[in-house]
Amino acid sequence: MSQHGFRRGKMLTVPLMVVAILLLAGCGSGSEKASGAKEAQGAADTQTASGGREYEGEGRMWTAQYAMYMPEQGGKLRARLTAHYEGSGPAPTGEVKYSYYGVDVESGSGGLMVKHPPANSVYLLRDLVTTEYAPDEAGTVELLLMWDGGKRSETIRLLPTEAQQDS
Repeated sequence: MSQHGFRRGKMLTVPLMVVAILLLAGCGSGSEKASGAKEAQGAADTQTASGGREYEGEGRMWTAQYAMYMPEQGGKLRARLTAHYEGSGPAPTGEVKYSYYGVDVESGSGGLMVKHPPANSVYLLRDLVTTEYAPDEAGTVELLLMWDGGKRSETIRLLPTEAQQDS
């Protein structure tokens, strides 16, 4: 290889490394990490919030809740997806992946890396500002959870809570 070709290859390597580092730095965003303090704050936010809708469901090893609400202090409509591990043995660590879909909610998927089981085995899967909400269509939310390196999975159907159906 000529000296000119070697320099060009070297010049391309540095920008590619910078791009790779920036992409990897964004992979562990705060909303995708299990954190006891955030979970406690998140639960408090939904308890004092107004309006919105809640969905709940249970499977063999997990229970889950999807809540849409307007924060008391104002702002935009928020959505929060949590899952509580109730299986035998310790709560999962490592990567916990999820995917969810609903007619009247914003669909999504993701994962979080869990180094230590969260307090009370409650995993904050998703916390986001949402724009998708059909107030007259209370459907169901389908949630797929995968853990243990993808060897274990469970699908949970979340239904609107009674209080929300009656209003």
